[in-house]
Amino acid sequence: MLFNKRIFLLIFTVFCISVSFAQNYIITDFGAKGDSSTINTQAIQKTIDECNRKGGGKVIVPKGVFLTGTIYMKSNVELHIEKDAELRGSGSFKDYPFNNVKYPNAFTTDTKGKVHMSHALIFAEAQKHISFTGEGTINGNGESESFQLGNDGESAASRQRPCGLLIINCKNILMQGLHLRNSAYWMQNYIGCDSLHIKGIDVYNHANYNEDGIDIDARNVLIEDCHIDVDDDGICFKNHERAHICENILVRNCNISSNCNAIKFGTVTIGGLKNVKITDCNITACKDDNIRHWQRNLHFIGLPITVISGIALESVDGANIENVLISNIVMTGVQTPIFIVLGNKGRNVVGSSGNSPVGSIKNITIENIKAESYSKMPSSITALPGYYVENIKLKNIAITGMSEGTTEEGEKILPENIHAYPENRMYGEVYPASGFYIRHGKNISFEDVSLKLKEKDCRSSLVLSDVQNISFKNLVMDAPSCSTSAIKIDSCSHINIVNPSFTSEYKKLVQLNATDKKEIHLSHTNSNFEIE
Repeated sequence: MLFNKRIFLLIFTVFCISVSFAQNYIITDFGAKGDSSTINTQAIQKTIDECNRKGGGKVIVPKGVFLTGTIYMKSNVELHIEKDAELRGSGSFKDYPFNNVKYPNAFTTDTKGKVHMSHALIFAEAQKHISFTGEGTINGNGESESFQLGNDGESAASRQRPCGLLIINCKNILMQGLHLRNSAYWMQNYIGCDSLHIKGIDVYNHANYNEDGIDIDARNVLIEDCHIDVDDDGICFKNHERAHICENILVRNCNISSNCNAIKFGTVTIGGLKNVKITDCNITACKDDNIRHWQRNLHFIGLPITVISGIALESVDGANIENVLISNIVMTGVQTPIFIVLGNKGRNVVGSSGNSPVGSIKNITIENIKAESYSKMPSSITALPGYYVENIKLKNIAITGMSEGTTEEGEKILPENIHAYPENRMYGEVYPASGFYIRHGKNISFEDVSLKLKEKDCRSSLVLSDVQNISFKNLVMDAPSCSTSAIKIDSCSHINIVNPSFTSEYKKLVQLNATDKKEIHLSHTNSNFEIE
């Protein structure tokens, strides 16, 4: 299988970048003071520069709280933060200079090629063999009043807040063991990088808006054994320019809590994202919610704190997302377990006079999933008219939905909403299906999928619209409590249903329009099931 070779590559990469350098440099020997009030930017930078000048080594942050502005990582330097040591960002914008990034990308560069946002607590561009290690803490001080500027989608000033780490066009990067706390903007932002290993870190990020945990635009990546609790996206794969593909990625053994999306592809998806394996992870609701308050701000949310989507694959800027395997995931406290959307926001591309084309989502396997959802927005697979999400395999999946949908809600027609921001509520806060909604899909298979309900629901378990070549084997459903059919089909072709199971006094398995009847094939099924 494809991923075996990739895993070998990742292990080789980790070996290459995990080598420690011999000589130690302690920042207090260069004048730094861990008194939580002295600005130590110059002293820390002097230490890093000296380490780099002498061929590399370990820069040690000892016990204490060391306040600093932007520091610049250099090649062959390991920044080691000891236990009970904290590198804390200054709470003032004046300590975060503008960085003239040379690598063109959609995060730091506008569509005309001008750098417009590049502030960070820790910054590196075009460096090699850089490491961040230890048992200490990097604290972005994001709760500072200076940084309380609202959501980045609503304020240009807000987008000037410093990232915790902004690592651009670097190679061989190790982030291991540290506690990352309360950045002013995204916690870690890796753009155009190659060979990245993130291991055993603990991220807590709830001090501000746009508090992502890990943002990855890189190739040859291993993320493992991490604990992430953040207000915005947990682990987020992006692509900021067309020439650099985000690829060859393994994520394993992580615990992810998010008030937004736990595992997300997008939304910035200009180039490609491919060859990604995510396995053996737990997704749960966050401990805190200081901003979102979904139960108060949306309809029909079943818990005070919830994850928007457990797994979200979103191509809306022209990216081709392909060859993705997601397996062995347990989710609790999510609104929508699986959210896959192909859209077109018409983003202008850096260095191009035109907008992004429509991308693709294909060759996706999601298996061994157990989830509990708490909204009337079920799992979904959708594309824009004239395009299809293709070659999707769903296997051994058990989802328990919140339910309580009405007959009227089951008749709801969802808008296409082609240019909308991709989120589960882009089609509305209620879907006509209780288990899965699929529109504009091709070559999709369900095998050993269970769609259960906590309470009664009058909506169909599955609603299909413009779906070509879909198969269901051993599909188990809690069928609607009203006279609605378990599966509703419209304008679909080549439908194969093998050994379905559901309990309902109405016995209506499938409802479909007249033009669809010749396209459905049933086998190994109860003769009492009805098609109308």
